[in-house]
Formats: sequence, structure tokens, C-alpha cells
Amino acid sequence: MNRTSEVPQLSYCAAGKGPLVIMLHGLLMDGKSWQENGFISAFSPSFSVVCPDLIGHGESDKPAIQEWYTRDNQALTIVNLMDELGYEKAHIIGYSSGAWLATGLLALYPERVESVVLGGWDCTQGMPESLSFEIFMAYAHEVAPQLTHSMSPADEKSVEYFFNELKKQTKGDDKLLMQGIPALVWAGTRDPYYAPMAELAEKHAIPLISGQGDHLSEVNTPDGSTIGRILKFIKDRSVI
Repeated sequence: MNRTSEVPQLSYCAAGKGPLVIMLHGLLMDGKSWQENGFISAFSPSFSVVCPDLIGHGESDKPAIQEWYTRDNQALTIVNLMDELGYEKAHIIGYSSGAWLATGLLALYPERVESVVLGGWDCTQGMPESLSFEIFMAYAHEVAPQLTHSMSPADEKSVEYFFNELKKQTKGDDKLLMQGIPALVWAGTRDPYYAPMAELAEKHAIPLISGQGDHLSEVNTPDGSTIGRILKFIKDRSVI
């Protein structure tokens, strides 16, 4: 794993050469998840693919400081990563909390975003207000024990810091999609976020990829046609 030099430091995996594609994972996951689900192998023949462990996850820093997990600060870590790699712009693929962070890049650094793919996230309303961290973790332990079984108490606290920032999302992030930056939205039809994402796509005339999965399986085991359509979307907006 590579590591950025700016604090907080992010670990990241990288593969391929070409225009930069940065893939941002969801809560409890890490950058290697994009290798495991087939995205890196699909994109790396044509692109420089970089998949960071977001703050509080994987091998990246896990500071016990809430402020470091804000979307503004996390967006800056991605821009710093781009700077260290020597790229002015990147295509961004974000899923779940990674999509939340991608909208932060649209808000603060739109000039650095070549195109954006937002998966599994309600850009209009954010998380349900009734969802607490305790409920989230109990559900994760039940349905995705492979993501939680090796977590230490310190790891779980880092995820809680991240979760706290997700809950603060400003409603109406969908307006960030009106800046003229090419965008695509993606969700499984069994994902609770599918309906608001489909509505978002229709409202802003954005292409929608409807997978067959639920929130977790859609990113863990996407079908080949989904990956292919996302790849085509980005290739069509790149000089390769």
C-alpha cells in the first residue's frame, strides 16, 4: 500500500496508467474492496486507478478528533492525494459514504472533478434521521459480519466519528449536480436509496444505472454489465 504525506495520511492502492480515476468506498470498507469487486481490473487497462482507505478506515490514519472527519477536511485529503500524484483532475466514483464525499468535492473543488459517479446515496436527504450509530453497527454485525468481526474498539470509534459527519449532511446536495460536470447515478433496485436516486436522475436528466442488488451486494458483487456501463461513461469523457 502507498501512503500520502499530508496529515491525516491516507493509505491507497494504485494500478494502471492514464487519466486518473479515484474510487471512494463506503463505511466499514476500504480501498481494496474495489479490487475484490472487479472495478480495478476493469479500469486499470485504460486508467490510473487509485483507491484510498478513507480516514478512519483500513490502514489510513484514525485520529480521535471529530473535526478531521468533516466532509470539507476529507475532501481536502483527496485533493492532496491528487496533487501528490501530479493530476489536476480526476474522475470520481463514490459509493455510499464515498458518494457523500464525492459531493463534497463537487461543492468545494468542482474544477478538480472531470466526472462523477454517485452510487448508493441519497444526495437530497442524506441518512434517515432515525438511524443512530448503535442501530447501524448492530445491523452491520448481523448482515455483514465479515466487515466488523476484526474491528477493535478504536476502529469502531473511528467509524463513529465518520458516521457523525454523515448525519450532518446539508440537505439539497443534489443542486451540486447542476454545475455542468458529467454525472451518473447508480443503485441496486433493492437498495432503500434506490427510489430517491431514481428521482434524482429524472429531476436532473442524469443517466441512472439500476443494478439488481441491495445496498451492500450492489457494490460487493456488481454484475459485469454495471461495471461495463460505468467504464463506458468514464471512457466517453476521457482522452485515452
